[in-house]
Amino acid sequence: MKIVEPVLILLSVAAALHSQPLPSEVEQQERIRKYEQLVADNPRDIEFWHDLADLYRQAEMWDKAIHADSEAVSRFPKYAIAFYGRGKAKIGKQDYAAAVADFNEAIRLLELRGGLQLYLTVEQPPESYIDSYRSRGVALSHLNRFNEAVADLAIALKLRKDDPKLLFEKGYLEEKDGRKTDAVADYQRAGLIYADGFNRKSAQECATHLEALGAKPEADAVRRKLEPKKAKSDLP
Repeated sequence: MKIVEPVLILLSVAAALHSQPLPSEVEQQERIRKYEQLVADNPRDIEFWHDLADLYRQAEMWDKAIHADSEAVSRFPKYAIAFYGRGKAKIGKQDYAAAVADFNEAIRLLELRGGLQLYLTVEQPPESYIDSYRSRGVALSHLNRFNEAVADLAIALKLRKDDPKLLFEKGYLEEKDGRKTDAVADYQRAGLIYADGFNRKSAQECATHLEALGAKPEADAVRRKLEPKKAKSDLP
């Protein structure tokens, strides 16, 4: 017993420590409680409601996030960012059709002053606008509406040119839709950009997808970019 008891005590302590929330989780819960109090004290403040919804989303508390952004929308029906946030929470909840509806409204409201062309030529688009197209594409793909999904990713890429993540995601949707030529082009472009940025893991993932599509030369081109460059000789 003298040997066993200390072991049991250590195991009990370890289990207790494991069950305790991590410091980051404690901080997250404290921030949630803070904003819950803020909206209780200031129920008309739509930004507090949206900030609370953001915190709920980070904690994957989807229903509460949806409720908080709905409170913001009910107070200001033209609050585009709340529709965007609620759409993100609905994706988390796997309610893809409802998410598409929210992204539709977010995009419509953000384009009221001049449409897509405004952000392509005059103004820097807000991140929420670009991600509304990207996220709507993700939701549409879950509804097997791949053609529309690819179109949304293409718009996101117009707004954020040569973003390797968007290129990869567009290639993935094209692959799912049977559009091999388009998928190969996007995977290769994404892989080359990742390789230029020394993101070896993501570049290798692009090369793997290319090989799975039978595009070995394109996969090899990505992998060559990852090879260390030979030092130039200083000899004449």
